[in-house]
Amino acid sequence: MYLDYFPYESLRPYQDAMLDDVYRIARDGDHAVLMIDAPTGSGKTSCISAALAAAPGKIAVAVRTISQIDVYLDEIEKIWSKTRHRPTITYMVGKQKMCPIADEFSGESVYAGCARLREWTKRRMVTRLAEVGGKFYDPSKDRNSPSSVPGYRTFCPYYLMSREVFELSGKPHFRHSGSILDLVDDLRSGIRSPDQFLRECGEVCPYEVMSLSAKGSDVLILNYSHLFSPEFQEIIFDWLEMERESLTLFVDEAHNLGDAVRALNARILSMRMIDLAEKEVEKYQQSMGQSRLEESSLDASSRLRGVEVIGTLLPRLRKYIESRQSRMQEGEELLDADLFRGFLYQGFEDVEDALSAATEVAVMVAELELAEGDRENLKGDIEPSLGQVLLFLNDVEMAERDLAYQRKITVSGTGDKKRAWLEVNNIDPAPLIRRVTDNINATVMLSGTLSPLDAYELYFLGERDRAKKISLPNPFPSDNRLLMVAKTATTQLEKREEAGNRREITEHIEAVIEEVPGNVAVFFTSYSMMNQYEKTCKAAARRAGKMLYAEPRNAEDVPDILDDFFKAGKRQGAVLLGVSGGKLAEGIDYKGEALNGVAVVGLPLGFYNEIQRETNQYYVRKYGQKNGILIAYTLPAINRGLQAAGRVIRDASERGVILFCDRRFREGGRGGVRSFLPRWIQDELIVTDAQKSREIIRARVSEWERLRG
Repeated sequence: MYLDYFPYESLRPYQDAMLDDVYRIARDGDHAVLMIDAPTGSGKTSCISAALAAAPGKIAVAVRTISQIDVYLDEIEKIWSKTRHRPTITYMVGKQKMCPIADEFSGESVYAGCARLREWTKRRMVTRLAEVGGKFYDPSKDRNSPSSVPGYRTFCPYYLMSREVFELSGKPHFRHSGSILDLVDDLRSGIRSPDQFLRECGEVCPYEVMSLSAKGSDVLILNYSHLFSPEFQEIIFDWLEMERESLTLFVDEAHNLGDAVRALNARILSMRMIDLAEKEVEKYQQSMGQSRLEESSLDASSRLRGVEVIGTLLPRLRKYIESRQSRMQEGEELLDADLFRGFLYQGFEDVEDALSAATEVAVMVAELELAEGDRENLKGDIEPSLGQVLLFLNDVEMAERDLAYQRKITVSGTGDKKRAWLEVNNIDPAPLIRRVTDNINATVMLSGTLSPLDAYELYFLGERDRAKKISLPNPFPSDNRLLMVAKTATTQLEKREEAGNRREITEHIEAVIEEVPGNVAVFFTSYSMMNQYEKTCKAAARRAGKMLYAEPRNAEDVPDILDDFFKAGKRQGAVLLGVSGGKLAEGIDYKGEALNGVAVVGLPLGFYNEIQRETNQYYVRKYGQKNGILIAYTLPAINRGLQAAGRVIRDASERGVILFCDRRFREGGRGGVRSFLPRWIQDELIVTDAQKSREIIRARVSEWERLRG
């Protein structure tokens, strides 16, 4: 079976059961879904071996971040070097990362700059075709082609080398150049990281090479957005020539899928979009009298009506946002839909008719290529901002009929930097996920924190027993880890400021910092709580002879802080303060001695406001009180806590201490989450108060040091 593709000498504990299920799911197909909850070290990435042995066609791997690409490249490289198989692999990375001249687009997005230069490049090629006097023009063979000056580009030299132009029936047509086709063949002879890939593309556009290479690869790595964005779902399969019925999909880090799909299914309306939409309408009005429109008087009247509607709506939208921006504090709140719609559509007898007329104008703006803005569709064309405004307004109307649509307004910043925008979210990801899973061969969802599986199944797929679900025990030696949970300490609001409770939290934190040798991390439920206990942590770190580093608000500062933290681990050690669900608690691999202990302080529930209350109500209506609250409110908190705790012990040889500093992690009744934790964690948790936690840690560390010799 799959062992012919398996690049390792032996299987890890419990790994065979997981690979067996992946093999059967990929082989049998029938739109099956397999959900795997397997701790770090279980060998989840090797599931690709079983799929390669059984899948009837291409395998797609959906990832959330670029860093996850390397994991699968390494796995395929092992298959190349350790087996007789040579599966080809390609990835799709955004233009921001792959465009060789991305840093030249000042004042506009890479997508907008790329669209502009592509159009200029095509015009140049058509002009050059006429100048050489032939029916065909290949820029790579043109010795007289002038250079494109950086910062003052009149065409894109990389896109130029990826295309040829030829004349057919008196019209120019474009196709991929021989240079890019040869390059794609060469690149398939090996496995390259994104940086290597970029270098080897040389003078040819890397994004064009990627999209072309993707069509013929056995394994294709995509971002979540490529498969689960509403705009992309309908065309991604055709564009990359993926046959639905033979496609097997892997969703990596699947615990992120629901929230990611919700974010992808959000419509945002900003002041900038309104400004750009007004420019598009002005350009359209200038073109209305031109002969190329060739429209009937009825069509012209309809579009004049559309322009009139837009001319009323856009200023009102601006005025509404400005009003809320001046009155609201930083944060978000539900949009008062009755007030908003009453103000926006005052004087309109038929809202649906008005939006229909406006949409006609938006269609013409797109057809006449009058778009202004930064948003690019999958084919690389800039989408009109006017169309985005109208899609937003249509979703606002959809929310009148569908309770899954949530309308809100957000204000960010203060003073001169204050800005506001409107948003419509579809808070239920299941329909969009099902549009993929129900139409392909099979889907495998993988995560180390996909617990409880039954809740994730409802959240992702909308029904029970839609998926086969397996949960693996921890494959690492239990003697190498110490799992503790606070007996009484909690960050519950009603207990948070009680002197005895604060003392328990303080002493638990001090025990982890002072008794665990080397690097430790303390993750809190919020930045405000982190600041509240920073003095405690700093004093404990000083007593232990450790440096202290706190999570920065600016993500750009994270690499420098982590670098210093990792270096400190090779000396006396350090203390890292962060937020569960934040920049330091997920997606970072603390290997070896980089992290020896973690305290998760509090159950990291989201801020309970009117937006969360409406979300809870939606899921309670759909799944009942118990499951509804679990999915809407408790499940994200459990995952944030497990992700933070999972930063420790990334390898079988590592040892570490994990403390869940909140009694709700040990309780099973109302508000408790113990029964939702992975079984291996439930079985190993030691309930302790703060005084005993220090003794337990000291005893276990002494035992490890004795065994280490």
